[in-house]
Amino acid sequence: MKISTIILRGAAGLLVAGMLSGCDSGAGTTAAASVSLEPVKTLAVTAGNEGGSARPEIVATDSRVFVVYLGHIAGGASTKSFDVKVYEADLATLVTFTTIVPPSLAYGTATDIRIASEGQYVYTFYETSSSGTTYLHGAKYALNDSFDLVARAPEPITSAKPEFQAVDSDEILNDPAPLVGPDSVFAVTRIRHSLSTSGNTVYRVREFNKDTMAQVRQFDLDLSSIADGRGRVTSLYYRNNAIYMALATTVSDQGVNDSNDDGAQCDILLVKMTTNWTFDPQADVRIISSEPDDRENYITGLRADDNFFYMTYKQAVGSPPDGEQRAVIKVFDKELNLRHEEIVRSVVWGAGGGEIRPSFEVFSSRIYSGQSMGATMGNGDAAVYLYELR
Repeated sequence: MKISTIILRGAAGLLVAGMLSGCDSGAGTTAAASVSLEPVKTLAVTAGNEGGSARPEIVATDSRVFVVYLGHIAGGASTKSFDVKVYEADLATLVTFTTIVPPSLAYGTATDIRIASEGQYVYTFYETSSSGTTYLHGAKYALNDSFDLVARAPEPITSAKPEFQAVDSDEILNDPAPLVGPDSVFAVTRIRHSLSTSGNTVYRVREFNKDTMAQVRQFDLDLSSIADGRGRVTSLYYRNNAIYMALATTVSDQGVNDSNDDGAQCDILLVKMTTNWTFDPQADVRIISSEPDDRENYITGLRADDNFFYMTYKQAVGSPPDGEQRAVIKVFDKELNLRHEEIVRSVVWGAGGGEIRPSFEVFSSRIYSGQSMGATMGNGDAAVYLYELR
C-alpha cells in the first residue's frame, strides 16, 4: 500500500466571497428561479419494539428506496447492529429487511455509518467499538432487494481511540465521509485539534479500489490555510471532474468548548478540488452558509445536479438548556446563490430535547431527509422525510 502525505497551503486565512467558478457545465436555471420543497410524506422506519434506532442513510433508485441505519440500540453494546430496509419507490411498501453488520466478538458493535452510491452499488464506511477501541470498516453492496455483499475491505481498515478519549493529532473514526470518484472510492476521517480559530483543520483520506475494496493509498488533507478549527463531520461529492467538499470553519473564539463539535461558532465552506485533491485558494473556496451567532455543523449531505447544489447540516443556536438544534436543507443555484432553506425538524438543545443528526438523498425531483427522532441514543426511532422539489 502506498502511503503519502499531501499538505495543501494557500494564502493564510483567505475566504473567498466571490463566485465559485465552473461549478457545473450542465443546463441550469436562471438566477431568479423560484424553488420550494413540498412535503410528501414522513416514514417511520422503525418502531419502539425494534429497540430504537438512529439517523438513517438513504439511497433512492427508480424502483426502490434503501434505508441503512443503526438499529437495536436500546439494548446497548450487546445488540447494536447496522440494518437495511428496502422500500418501494413511493415508501408505501416494505420489500425486505436485513442486518448487514451484527455485533462482533472481534470488533464490537455498530456506532456510525455513512454511505455513497453509484449505479447498481453502494459503498459503506462505518465505525464499530469494543473495549475502548474503535474500528473503521468498509464494504460494497449491490442495490438489489437482498442488498448482497459484493466486496469488503480487509478488516479492520484502521483502529483508534474513541472520540471522547482522543487528543490532538489523533484520528477520529466516527462518521467517516464517503466519496465515489470515477476510478476509486474514498473514506475521509478527521484529525483532532482544537476547535478554536488557531486549531488546525486536517482530514485523513483513504483511497480504495472500487471492485475489491482494497486500500490503494492514504494521505492527510490539511485545509488549515483556508479553514479554522478542528476538522468536523464533512460531506463530499464528485461532479464534472471535480471534488466538492463542504466543511465547518470556526469563526469565533468566544466560549469555545473543545469537548464538543458544537462548542464553537462556525460557518460552512465549500471547496472545489481537482481529482488530485488540489485547489486554488483564491478561486475555489467559498463560504456558502454564514448565519450569525450559530453553529453550522455536522454536514452529512452534499449533492448536485444540472440545476442546483443541495446541502444538509445541523444548525445549533443559543446554548443548552435553552438553545435549539435544527436539521436544515439548503438549495443553491449553480452560482451558489441560496434559493431555498428548509428546516426539516427542530428540537430543544438541552435536557428533554433531542439531538439533530440529518442525512440526505436527492433523486430526480425528490429529496429525502433522514432523521433520528429520539432525545438520546436508544430512546428514539429512525424516520425519513420525503419532499418534492418545485
